[in-house]
Amino acid sequence: MKVILTKDVDALGDSGDVLAVADGYARNYLFPKKLAIVATEGSMKDLQARIERIRAKAEKKQKEDQHKADIVTAIETIALEANASDTGKLYGAITTKELSRILHEKSGLLVERKQLNVNAPINRVGEYTLYVKFSSKVSASVAVVVRPIASAEPPAPALYNEADYADQDDDR
Repeated sequence: MKVILTKDVDALGDSGDVLAVADGYARNYLFPKKLAIVATEGSMKDLQARIERIRAKAEKKQKEDQHKADIVTAIETIALEANASDTGKLYGAITTKELSRILHEKSGLLVERKQLNVNAPINRVGEYTLYVKFSSKVSASVAVVVRPIASAEPPAPALYNEADYADQDDDR
């Protein structure tokens, strides 16, 4: 089936492209998400005017995404302190939800956690690279440095206190 893409689709094409795709892919994915329309004679005639509008909209979005990427890139490094053991293992991993909140505080941009990708799980002290994907063409990266808190004591384990259970009868 021939379709005209109305939005950029990763690994398929840019908005305005005329492509031949499988019928099921078009009916079940592209059409419900309004990513494409059927390439009929009427839509092909309307394609030029539509392409101009789509490309102008795509260029505007790309400029906005590039501006956001520039803001994120200007941050350069995010320094975090977390409770860690002597071996450098964190007592709790740093999640993309926390990183999203920190990026919002530092840049003022609302970045969803699904836009974030880290090269490895942040569960140890060290340096990591955080990738922020704004669109299929625009992304930015920020260094994340995790240091242990200077006076980090491991959480105290719950201890069994015999005095609490001394007055109970053992008549089992």
